[in-house]
Amino acid sequence: MTDHQTNQGCETGQAPDRFTDAASGGRRCRIISDLRELADFLEAHPDLPISPHTSVEVTYFPHTSRDADAFAEVARVGAALGVMPTWEGDHLVVEHVRGAGRYRVVAIPEKVRAEYRAWLTYTGHVRPD
Repeated sequence: MTDHQTNQGCETGQAPDRFTDAASGGRRCRIISDLRELADFLEAHPDLPISPHTSVEVTYFPHTSRDADAFAEVARVGAALGVMPTWEGDHLVVEHVRGAGRYRVVAIPEKVRAEYRAWLTYTGHVRPD
């Protein structure tokens, strides 16, 4: 059995204390273990198809009602990654990309979230003729 199968050496860090919606240390370890298990499963089953367009993305969204706090979280992750956050449309984003894998932290401003909630109120109420 490998270390990643037993979760030995899983680093929990201080993320839950420093970020508004970070997974607990135990949950974080389970997510990482699940990703490794999926990779091992796919490697052990070369007969299963994988699209050439396949990607794996892990995304964290700060959970706060204050834009400044959410932007600060993105900036903290950017500093840890050594990457400057950028605007992707209306979202402030920082990411780490390795091939088809990507870790992203995305802050969506309250105004954008409110517009989306308003747009959702039309769902099911407007139908084409």
